[in-house]
Amino acid sequence: MEKIVRLEMLTRGEIGSLAPGALAVIPVGAVEQHGFHLPISTDAVIIEQIAVRACQSVQEEYRVLMTPVQVYGNSHHHFPFPALSLRSETLIAVLKDLAASLAACGFKHIMLLNSHGGNDEAIRIVARDISREYQVSVAAASYWSIAWNALVEECGALTFGRVPGHAGGFESSLMLALCPEQVRMDGFPPVREEVIPQEENARRIYISHPNNSVGVGGYSDDARRASKEAGEKFLSVIVREVAKAFCDFLSAK
Repeated sequence: MEKIVRLEMLTRGEIGSLAPGALAVIPVGAVEQHGFHLPISTDAVIIEQIAVRACQSVQEEYRVLMTPVQVYGNSHHHFPFPALSLRSETLIAVLKDLAASLAACGFKHIMLLNSHGGNDEAIRIVARDISREYQVSVAAASYWSIAWNALVEECGALTFGRVPGHAGGFESSLMLALCPEQVRMDGFPPVREEVIPQEENARRIYISHPNNSVGVGGYSDDARRASKEAGEKFLSVIVREVAKAFCDFLSAK
């Protein structure tokens, strides 16, 4: 029988006995516009599937449990396009409360696993503060940061657009692999040039302009590069690398 990986499906007694030796993962997503062709749940859908598959894949060696997805993130930069957004300070407060709750349940290892760029700084602040305040080990990362090298070197992910980009070739490929019925193929945006070359992202100063900051029209690159086959390969590599990160975190001295 497959071990349960969803925390909410366990009893209080089961959680009490498992928590001290287990890793608790908080998947963090967002509910926001994803261009003309993807549902606003895209980030939440992607991170839930990455988390559950990665948790399942390590059960023979480690016990890793995932909480329900924190579906709301910091998406104010998508306005005036549709989004259900938390202010940065609200998101940090919510995640701190959730992580503190896990510490109170007895977990000594907690990881915030993110799928939305607007949350990346927030999860790191939470990890730093909760670790100090509750004397537990807390990790924080976005899935693309964990899997970056493998995605670029094994999958040629950058040929599909920016990684992760926003509603472009990369994210659209993942959604075609996960739930193709929710991808509106006839709504793909027209071809356009990328505003920021991918190779410059890691070196450039961070600049935030007023109003919408998610590329022209609310997407980062041409989603028509996407394919289900590419998405399946991306997903497999991401799950593998995230699972490895779980194991490395739990086994670190």
